[in-house]
Formats: sequence, C-alpha cells, structure tokens
Amino acid sequence: MKYAFLNKNFRNLSFEKKTIFLSHALTLIFCFFPWFSSTPIYGEDFFYNAFKGPGFLIGFFIFIISLVIVMLFVDRLLEKQKVKLPFPESFLYGVAGIQQIILLILAWSVLASTGLEQEGGTIRFGIFLVFIAQISGLVATFLFFQIEAQKTARGFFKHPNEKDKSETLIAKKQ
Repeated sequence: MKYAFLNKNFRNLSFEKKTIFLSHALTLIFCFFPWFSSTPIYGEDFFYNAFKGPGFLIGFFIFIISLVIVMLFVDRLLEKQKVKLPFPESFLYGVAGIQQIILLILAWSVLASTGLEQEGGTIRFGIFLVFIAQISGLVATFLFFQIEAQKTARGFFKHPNEKDKSETLIAKKQ
C-alpha cells in the first residue's frame, strides 16, 4: 500500500492531537450546514450557511482558519515538513481555537439580529455543531499545553546521559 504510513502516523498521534485535527476537519464540513433559516409569510424559505448571508465574512474566516490547521496536520501526516513555524504549533492551535470561538460568538450575534428582522427566522444546527467542535478542540489544545509543560518539567530533571525517548510531533521515534 502506497500510503500505509498515513494510517500509522494518524494512529501515532496523541488523543489530544487527534481531537484537534478532527474538530477542525469537522468545522470545515459543518460550515456548509445551515446556520440560519427563515420561513417568511410572503416569499420563499431560505437559509444561510457560513458562506451566505450577513455573516459570510465571519464564516469565511472560520473556514480559512480551520483549513490552515487541517493542512498543517496533513503536511505532518504526509511527512513532508514543508511548513516551518517560528513558534510552537501548540501556540497556533490555541490562538486559532480562541479566535474561532470569538468569531462564532460574533456570527451567532449577527445571525440572531438577522432573525429579529426576519419573520420566523431561527438559528440552525450547523452553527451549534461548529461551536461544539471548536469547544472540544480548544479543550484538547489546553490539555496538549499541559502535557507539553509536563514533558518540559520532566526533561529538566532528566540525567544528561539518558537517551531521549520523547515522541516527535506526529510519530514516535523508532
């Protein structure tokens, strides 16, 4: 099998990294689900997702941020290492997660105010699913921060001649 290493690399990810990756991948999918719908008395029913309606720019930024994180994970899973960051990746995951939660709250606010203007307008399940995915990704990022801090503290007390058995970003050292 040509790409069997992908399965091995994904299995070697920690639970926290798998959760971060899957939460951003699900966010990409849930951006296409309905975020707002309206059934006006006169006129046709309509809905907005992340790319339509008054909050399209916010939804577009949510999509782009998740796409960057997913592409970073794909780069690591393919073992290409083309993307070099001048800061730790965990910092990127944390900032992206917090930024997306803020953007989701803004999108929710914009869509709720649109619902006040429209007769029968309601917030739909797509934005709820994105919100749940991003909360779980942010919690996983926080746990990943804690694990990294714990590894750093343990590494401080390690004997200098002892071999390093720490894991790399994706796969365990062989």
